[in-house]
Amino acid sequence: MSYLDKLAKVEALLQRASSEGERQAAETAKGRILAKISDLQINHPIEFKISLESPWKRRLFATLCSKHGYKTYRYARQRRTTIHVRIVKSIMEEVLWPEFLRYSKILEELVEEILKDLTDKIHKVQEEELEIVGEIAH
Repeated sequence: MSYLDKLAKVEALLQRASSEGERQAAETAKGRILAKISDLQINHPIEFKISLESPWKRRLFATLCSKHGYKTYRYARQRRTTIHVRIVKSIMEEVLWPEFLRYSKILEELVEEILKDLTDKIHKVQEEELEIVGEIAH
């Protein structure tokens, strides 16, 4: 029996209560059922669909999900850029996503630093080496 069915039965009891004690008991039961429904809505895991172009960011997100005990997945014929995870909304918004953004920023900074170092090793372009050709048209 679902909580909505239970709530309907308690409502019926409340309407036909013949004594004050029955009415109070029905009100208390109604309050418990409504609290349980509210708790389920708040703490019920929902599916989040995340699209990340970077393979490093996808791997980072999957690793963080695994760290917190959540399994990532994709549906058949979905692109590799798509990741799904079933998680409570509050945990996603307050824990997982902020942590992902923090590590993602660190990852971007590291990649940028490595790329700059690599390009400098391949060919260091000096400002003086740049050739000035023609003038800018007005």
